[in-house]
Amino acid sequence: MVKGLLPTVPYQAQHKLISHHIPYLILANRQTTLQQKQMAPESTNPCHALVLGASGISGWAFINQLLHDYPRPGIWDRVTGVTMRPLNEEEVSYWPEDKRLQLVSGVNFVGDSEEVLKGKLGSRLVGVESFTHVFYLVSVPDSKALDSLRKAVTVIDDLAPKLEFIHLQYGTFIYGTCFAEDFYMPVPLSEGLPPLRKPWADRLPYLNLSRWMDEFSRGKPWKWCETRPDDIIGFLPRPNGYNVAYPIAMFLSLYAYINGKGAQCPFPGSFGVWKALSNDAGADMIAKSAIHLSLSSNLLANGEGFNVASSSTPWSWEMKWPVICTWFGLEGIPPVDRERSETETPGPDEYIRNHEEEYKRMVKEYGLKGWKVASPSMDGSENWGLTKLNFDRQVDLRKTIATGYTDEESNAETWIRALERMRSAKVIP
Repeated sequence: MVKGLLPTVPYQAQHKLISHHIPYLILANRQTTLQQKQMAPESTNPCHALVLGASGISGWAFINQLLHDYPRPGIWDRVTGVTMRPLNEEEVSYWPEDKRLQLVSGVNFVGDSEEVLKGKLGSRLVGVESFTHVFYLVSVPDSKALDSLRKAVTVIDDLAPKLEFIHLQYGTFIYGTCFAEDFYMPVPLSEGLPPLRKPWADRLPYLNLSRWMDEFSRGKPWKWCETRPDDIIGFLPRPNGYNVAYPIAMFLSLYAYINGKGAQCPFPGSFGVWKALSNDAGADMIAKSAIHLSLSSNLLANGEGFNVASSSTPWSWEMKWPVICTWFGLEGIPPVDRERSETETPGPDEYIRNHEEEYKRMVKEYGLKGWKVASPSMDGSENWGLTKLNFDRQVDLRKTIATGYTDEESNAETWIRALERMRSAKVIP
């Protein structure tokens, strides 16, 4: 146990049906320190943000927040997004129309050599010499993670003399939450916990990434940090394998379509997951916290890790299921069985397969995009997230808050914003 580790964060009674009109949560007992009162410092020069992986579930939100001038107008002079696959006109339209935005596609951080990457970034990116802040959100296989990061950072360091900060996104996997059957860390998960033990640490890239960044950044004029969100709840106008909310949203859409408004909908997961506490991380809130940290480098030591989430108050599926179901006009009820790691109830993917004709009819009737539904899985099993994540994994946000970051929203707001964006984009009815 790390010295000073907080006990589990208290939370409100879990059994009340919470309306989606939940007000913004304000934690009355939060301590306010001198650091917390500090705002992100004004930059003496115009800032140019480079988002690598701009078409991912996190990258989309980063571009969105930057174009909405977070944390305030006058900071971001230019915003550049880099993707492997180009975004079409409709996909781009969900961001604000803004002349500051530059999008470049065809950049492959896995397949391209360092020389090729330097040629592409140097020739295709207008104003490459003015980059000040880099948000590295590239999704690559773990076995390629270090090489991809090394190439990207080496090239950018060479091309961008005004570089001030590099942000990397890790996640709570750094604590071993992906190893559901072997998870052993005490909660709330704190950045000060000892590194994950072997053999699990050897199966993840994070320690190697941090080690390389520490060595490469030594003596450089810029700093770097990494952030650690848990489940990312967000919107993306294209299919994405990391979109946790989409399979659940499509499942509930189809369930309401078949069974009608007001129908009871059992939680399609295990009783263990139903009870487990965690902190959902809205993609917008991840972006806001990372942007704040990148502008607060005077408060940070180099290479620090920070937990990020929508709210410091954890919740469980027992709390969130009624809220989400209410938005779809359904009554969310507990799982039909009390097994810790399994359920007889079909998960979202299986339910949609079992009702393929109704699904096709719903997609056609509402003019939906009709993307494939495939829930993320860490061990290849179906419905992994709703059956195997049956342990408390809430995070301690005190370190992030101590930098002066005070933005917070209720977990319900995080989900409902994502659902409303999906509906407006014809992803769900």
